[in-house]
Amino acid sequence: MRGTMRISTLALFALAIGCSSPTGVTALGDWGGEQASLSLTVSGGNLSYLCGAGTIDSGWTLGNDGQFSATGSHHFGGGPVPVGGSFPHPARYSGLVEGEFLTVTVHVIDLDETLGPYKLIRHGPAVHELCD
Repeated sequence: MRGTMRISTLALFALAIGCSSPTGVTALGDWGGEQASLSLTVSGGNLSYLCGAGTIDSGWTLGNDGQFSATGSHHFGGGPVPVGGSFPHPARYSGLVEGEFLTVTVHVIDLDETLGPYKLIRHGPAVHELCD
């Protein structure tokens, strides 16, 4: 059992290293701004927009140059919520980490619609899904 635990710990450590670059650039953690916020872990993330929300799958990547890339889903907010919840749309997330700043753009694949770019700062204020 100790061997299995050690292997699991090493695998998790290797995965965490894979989600950050050797230059020390990382996208892990909480990011916030005026129009969106993101909480990102090794296993994925959650985004909140002023009028929507999104999820990021676990296979996201961050290049040595700070280029962020991920897949996930997007949920539009506002209006009455259908019985059974809002319909998820497949989404592709892209962005750039520059020091304490992250710029994220969302491409809603099935609608061929682009949202953003959203400019976030590390540990910035959280945005909750609110619609006017």
